[in-house]
Amino acid sequence: MPPRAVSPRHAVLEEAIGAALQQVGTGFAAFRTQLAARLTESSQPPADSRDRLRAASLLHERHEALLPRVTDALGRALREELAQLAPEPRVAGQPLALVPYDEMDQRVARAAIARPFDAAHADALATLNAGLAHLFERQSLRVNPFRPEVFIAALHEAWTAFDGEEGSAAAMLALVQAGCFHDLAAVYAAVNGVLERHGLLPGPLRRPLAQQPVRQQGHDARREALLASRLHAFFGQSGVAGDRATADTTAAGEAGTLAPRLLRWLASLPDAVGANAIALSSLKRDAPRGMLSRADEGTIDLLGAVFDTVSADEAISSESRELLQLLQLPLLKAALADKQFFFHAGHPARKLLELLSRMGWERTLAGTGRRDDRQFQAMRRSVDVAAREDDAASAAFAQAVRELEAALKEEEADAAAVLAVPVAAALKQEKTATARRAARDAVALRVGTGEVVAVVEAFLENRWTDVLTVAYSIDDDKPGAVRHATQAMDDLLWSVRPKLDADERRQLIARLPGLLATLNRWLDVVKWHDADRLRFFAELADCHASIVRAPLDMTAERRIELSMQAATLAAERRLARAADARSAESAESAQSAQSAQSAAAPALAPEEELAGLARGTWFEFAEDGGARRVKLAWISPLRSLYIFSNGAREEAFSLPAQALAQRLHAGTATVLQAEGVVARALARALAVNDPAAELDSAAA
Repeated sequence: MPPRAVSPRHAVLEEAIGAALQQVGTGFAAFRTQLAARLTESSQPPADSRDRLRAASLLHERHEALLPRVTDALGRALREELAQLAPEPRVAGQPLALVPYDEMDQRVARAAIARPFDAAHADALATLNAGLAHLFERQSLRVNPFRPEVFIAALHEAWTAFDGEEGSAAAMLALVQAGCFHDLAAVYAAVNGVLERHGLLPGPLRRPLAQQPVRQQGHDARREALLASRLHAFFGQSGVAGDRATADTTAAGEAGTLAPRLLRWLASLPDAVGANAIALSSLKRDAPRGMLSRADEGTIDLLGAVFDTVSADEAISSESRELLQLLQLPLLKAALADKQFFFHAGHPARKLLELLSRMGWERTLAGTGRRDDRQFQAMRRSVDVAAREDDAASAAFAQAVRELEAALKEEEADAAAVLAVPVAAALKQEKTATARRAARDAVALRVGTGEVVAVVEAFLENRWTDVLTVAYSIDDDKPGAVRHATQAMDDLLWSVRPKLDADERRQLIARLPGLLATLNRWLDVVKWHDADRLRFFAELADCHASIVRAPLDMTAERRIELSMQAATLAAERRLARAADARSAESAESAQSAQSAQSAAAPALAPEEELAGLARGTWFEFAEDGGARRVKLAWISPLRSLYIFSNGAREEAFSLPAQALAQRLHAGTATVLQAEGVVARALARALAVNDPAAELDSAAA
């Protein structure tokens, strides 16, 4: 059973975890079937055939025992990850624990498996990150608790407990890939759905939380709370209900219904005034006596304030404002039938109004004013759909929102086609950078022990890193490239370790030709053909010769002495490498501090500074020729590169994450966000000005 919620935040988190576990359980049968089929494929390497067959047999015979272990391990892992978002203060003098090399190796392996999933679900993960950051009242989260690596680690833990054979677990993990894993798209959709229901996801008109100063985040939260409180009080005084528990319901009864007499009167208005363009301010005066209750009159006043705000907002294009005026009567019916229109941004009628306002605001930024373009025609059709119903049913508004969002997706797809060339170049650049990081991590994991001879250590760091970079880059197209290159590196390391008996030396002599051929093939791939290559193989041959010629008839005491000397030398090398790393880190910190004083470097890391950005966000860049307004058209999967476009959907320029973060922090780049017209109008109408002072005085 999940733990009992101890706070509203904890309840949301438990609901999100439950949604993730439910999706994992729903798709587990398909995953298990696909995994069993791949485990029995004959095309797999024969070396681990026994482990694969054992794993496949267990899946067929005892699969019902695996799912509970998977969900238990995943639930525990997600709760541990979420608990780390609020770490306890560190005790002074707390000893540092060293991570065992086996665990480090497992982490590197899991990260490599998770990397394609990170790229495939980058947008959903970014949305989830923003929602969780909103929940924890932070600018952003450095690590997403629901990242794919957590699901992979939980599966490995569950399988180890399920089988106990290390070989079968490794064989199973080697097959984890797109099409043979949990349906993470469904998982992230479900979790984001939970956050959206609780109002935690930044909507199209809400400024991403990661772009707001910390003080502004609290201010906005207090403002929303005060606005909700004022709305409850307003409708309570208007006779809808006497307390908060029932203040959201309407005087007519169930939400979505209107009194027949009122509905007939509203239906007669279009014929009288034409085209749904009515003056809300005159309705109360012209309404028959007794037609409108106090709550109805209050609703008309608030909705009138909303449309007055729309009419006066010159940031919304003029043709869009004219179009929005045609929604007055349909929205009035919806608001009279359901007061949730004022309380919840997710109300279908309110969503349509906000979406149309946002699009009108963007048309102003893009300099678009034509009424015959595809976007404006889509806006007009959505208004027609919303206005064609005779009652206040929300289905019409929901349909209008869906059709408008579908049109926006088509336009986004067209824009993506226009940017296909720069996007392809950016993807290639990011993939290469990611591959190089993975290659460096794999080499560092092996040379960090200090036990590698100097010539091989230098070769791995300077040359084999290039080989592994290529292998990681082509592994998607040529599966097994990373495994082959990594195995060659491990074989090279084994070849230069001391061989203390005749059998080991015979194995070395037998395996050397194949090892040298493999090394040469990979070095040909990276085009290393200079004299340094010949020098390396000459030094490697000397090392192998010294190993083979070393005396075998050493006493046990001498072997222990040599082992102690080797361990001491390895420890000294590790300490030297750690000292070099600290020196480099200190130099980098000093350089960053100097840059901060001279050029206002960003206070946050780029991934934190930019975590809340989404495609479609508008920016204003300060340039010598004046301000330049562009739209964020594309974000690379790992959020390391950002492409901006102008109003004609052509590429304007691209910026790496570090440069964009610096410009945002320095103020030469500004995020342009349109505040929701409904919330803005209601705040003005209900005099929500200084929420901090008002809430503090109310609490006192």
